[in-house]
This record gives sequence, C-alpha cells and structure tokens, in this order.
Amino acid sequence: MTTAPHEQTKDHAHEWYCLRTQTKREHIAAAILSKIESVSVFCPRVSQIKKTRTGKKRFTEAMFPGYVFAQFCYRENYRRVMHTQGVSGIVGHGLQRAIPERIITDLRESLPDDIIVAPDPSLDPGAEIEFVSGSLKGLNGTVLAQLPAQNRVQILLEFLGNTITVAASTDDILLASDQAPG
Repeated sequence: MTTAPHEQTKDHAHEWYCLRTQTKREHIAAAILSKIESVSVFCPRVSQIKKTRTGKKRFTEAMFPGYVFAQFCYRENYRRVMHTQGVSGIVGHGLQRAIPERIITDLRESLPDDIIVAPDPSLDPGAEIEFVSGSLKGLNGTVLAQLPAQNRVQILLEFLGNTITVAASTDDILLASDQAPG
C-alpha cells in the first residue's frame, strides 16, 4: 500500500505537543528532551517573589506547572519522547494532540528569553515598608514607585525631620505588616 505524498509529509511533520511532566521538574524534562536530535523544546518560566522563613526570595518556576511544549515528528520520536525522564504523557483531546504552531510562536514572542519577571506585588505604591538590612535598617517608609531597574523601588522616608526619597533593593525591605513583633 502506498501513501499519497501529502500523507507522507503529514506523517513526518514536526508538530508542537504539550507534554505532561512531573511537577517542579519541568526544567529537567526540558533539558533532557532538548538533547534529543530533531526535538525542539519550549518551557516558559515565570520569576516571582515569594515569602520564606528567611524573608522574601525570588523563585523561577514553570509558567505552566507540570507541562512543557515539544516539537517533534510524532511517528518517529513518540517512544523516545515518552520514555524521557520526567515526561509522563502527551496532552490531547481524543485524537487531537498537536498544538497549532502560531500559538507557540505568539507565546514565544511575548516572552523575552522564555521568561517573564513578575514584580513584587506587595510593593505597590503606597505600601508601608521597613528596611531590614543595609544602612537604613530599622527605618520605615512608603513605596512611591517600582523602578525600571530590576528589583528596585523608590521610597519616601522621613529622616532627621526632612522628607527624602531613596532608591532601594527589594531585598533590603519588607512590608511593615510582615515584621514579627519584638
């Protein structure tokens, strides 16, 4: 039985698929998949501030927890992709598994370097803060604006009877309400 040229091309087409992965291990699955010849991987990430016991820290995690996107020829690479460490399945609805390429293209164009850096939401203008490190440790102030420089904010301080503005790293401050008593 012979197949029409169009069908042959479709069988060997490199299409995008959404792969289910182990949560918090998307980057591992993506790294291993990227080493497979003829497989392209896209693992968009988001960098955001989270509270920890030791203060605020910036974490980078998958934008779609538990999923990565991979472009490959289903017929030729299915077994290799499915047996990759960290991959647990292909997302699909019935026989529809492939993702239109324009969706991946649009997503990639909207994410420089495949990552989006989310500003610290707790430091919106008007937020009351306290310096927890640096030469201003112990002083309170009010956030005026988030500055274009990464992880910097402009703060209004009352210092020695004068009102001044300073730029500070978000690592040096916490919301005043986040401070433990005593």
